[in-house]
Amino acid sequence: MLKTQVSDGWAGPEPRSPMTLALDVVESLYGLAARDRAERDLFALERELAEALAGRDAARQLLPALFGPLGLAGDWERFFSVDNCLLDRVLARRRGIPVTLGVLILHLCERFAIRAEGIGFPGHFLVRIWAGDEPSVIDPFTGKPLGRREMEQLLRGARGNLARLRSEHLQPAGAMDILTRLLNVTKAAFINGRQFSEALACSQLLLKLRPDCPVARRDRGFLFEQLDCHRLAAEDFEFFIQHCPEDPVADVLKAQIAALDLGPQTLH
Repeated sequence: MLKTQVSDGWAGPEPRSPMTLALDVVESLYGLAARDRAERDLFALERELAEALAGRDAARQLLPALFGPLGLAGDWERFFSVDNCLLDRVLARRRGIPVTLGVLILHLCERFAIRAEGIGFPGHFLVRIWAGDEPSVIDPFTGKPLGRREMEQLLRGARGNLARLRSEHLQPAGAMDILTRLLNVTKAAFINGRQFSEALACSQLLLKLRPDCPVARRDRGFLFEQLDCHRLAAEDFEFFIQHCPEDPVADVLKAQIAALDLGPQTLH
């Protein structure tokens, strides 16, 4: 059964770690039992990693241990699967995509007193880790450090061949920025699998973070439309049109509203 309740701590004054927020998402969608399973798997991984790092330089050996004997890996074959987006499933499989593996790496770095931060890089979440005085930018999908050339290739893949790497692309990402990215990726994976009710739940969570975001309202409207909740879809489309009247999509949405059946409906 899907839920859309979130912890009050999302909007509270105390900062929450990306891992805590990611587990909040799991609990919000699938309940406390799913979160409990994830926390047990996380504890098991922490214990295995502690054994692997015993007597070794944790900052230099954490990633080789994770992506070696402990079996962490990017999932090339099922990249857009929901299994790669929800932390309970990522922990169970030890497979994921850059943002979920990045969240896990950030948590483990904190657990083993290694300085690290997330980077909201376009199209490919990255992690910066300090092993000594100089940091390295890590691709959490492979566990490997990236040089400027590799980062430029990633950037061009996301932004086109004319894109050039700038310092703004490598700024640290806050926990709520990481959560927003995770929710957007998870929503897209549900849509890709035509799981529109689950995608709608992600949209509801995103709107708890930014309740007046016109784009988030527009996207939720599309999901309401897929679920035959036409009146709710029209309300979200009208909100977008009101706040973004010059956007080319506004005219498309006006035509879409006119075509909707706006009789009484029930959200299932």
